Amino acid sequence: MRYLLPLLLSLLVTACAASLPPRVLAPPQEVRGNILRLAVQEWHAFGSQVIYRAADGHEIIDPVGLWEDDRAGSARVAEYWRAVGTDWTGYDGDKPWSAAFISWIMAKAGVPDGEMPPTATHAHYLRSAIDSAGKGHWRPHPPADYTPRPGDLICATRAGQKIDRYDQVPTGATLHCDIVVSVSSNELESIGGNVRNSVTRSKRLLGADGRLDTNRDRPWFLVLENLYP
Repeated sequence: MRYLLPLLLSLLVTACAASLPPRVLAPPQEVRGNILRLAVQEWHAFGSQVIYRAADGHEIIDPVGLWEDDRAGSARVAEYWRAVGTDWTGYDGDKPWSAAFISWIMAKAGVPDGEMPPTATHAHYLRSAIDSAGKGHWRPHPPADYTPRPGDLICATRAGQKIDRYDQVPTGATLHCDIVVSVSSNELESIGGNVRNSVTRSKRLLGADGRLDTNRDRPWFLVLENLYP
């Protein structure tokens, strides 16, 4: 019996790993374009939901898209979960799927899993990307020191999570990240999963210096620069 338990655990780990879809790497010059194309593709698939803030600060959703528990939406959320080896769907409304969405995008875009491993938590892939800085294709910045570009990730804390340093993400930290898809002189647009129950494009004003305003709508603590050409 004492030998049976380790064997069963080994088989379980192997089965979970085997359930992950194979990852096909892309040439580096194609990765950034792939990330942006896939993010916009999924946004359209969810009905092109947009969030922005009115002059009085109130949040406006217009148009409203598909939600996670719509039949079509649930099927796509199930694809994101399969990318991290889980069989949940959009009907599992208590399971945050924003990190699974990012993981699906990165896998489909051809990013090596050593830089962006498949995971259901933002903290896991961020720690890996930050650890690869200097030899990989991602570089962390505090929001006050760097102007985001399309293909970057912008990351915020949630649920009262406290993080002291932008480049030291605690294991299991409660976070949310979006993919930047458009930047102008005063506005940034990003796409994220599980934002108001959908894949949503968010529009937000930048500060006078062109940097992300950390106090406007989310407590942004990190911009992960995409170094792919």
